[in-house]
Amino acid sequence: MKNLLLSSFIAILFSACHFGHYGRLKEINECYYLATNLKPLFGDNFNSFLFKTNITVYGKDYSGLLVTKQMSPKDYRVIFTTELGMKLFDFEFKDTAFTLHYCVPQFNKPKLLKVIQKDIETLLMNDLDKKTFLKFNDSKMFYSIHKTKIGKLEYYYFTENTTEHLVKIEHAKKRRKKTTFTLSNYQNDFPGNILIQHHDIKLKIELNLLKK
Repeated sequence: MKNLLLSSFIAILFSACHFGHYGRLKEINECYYLATNLKPLFGDNFNSFLFKTNITVYGKDYSGLLVTKQMSPKDYRVIFTTELGMKLFDFEFKDTAFTLHYCVPQFNKPKLLKVIQKDIETLLMNDLDKKTFLKFNDSKMFYSIHKTKIGKLEYYYFTENTTEHLVKIEHAKKRRKKTTFTLSNYQNDFPGNILIQHHDIKLKIELNLLKK
């Protein structure tokens, strides 16, 4: 009997942790809609952004500079170098296509490469106009949350109601958080700091804006 009660308690506790984070959101629009008020983070037209960057993967740190440059509408080049100028990776995102121009062996591992690719695609928000969303509020009405689904992943975009700034993006699978993007220290409507924290693998990416 004690074992049964203990098992039931553990199951309830796990379920609360598993679903509680999103279970507290209040749905305010039962129909899917185009997220016309969710704008691309980098804007529709920009020249380039430069970030001081640190990537921590499985206990190893890689520091340097990451530049994001728009080549043409919906065509972006993202290059990560050391501060001495040695290239670590060079990606291109064109609409929904991805091209790997260069990558050092430390990052050129299929699973890791795919994760970093998806992280950058999430920030570029290149395909927002092709997605439909459900809208929620948090219980304290601090945020408007836009939810969409891509494959097996659910994407949640948190915008602050007072500033209308996008302050958090979360990836979840079966309503369990997999990745959190925290955007803070806004300057001229762009976040000065971006933190990408993965919850199921040992990967963290820190971006600090230097200039745009």
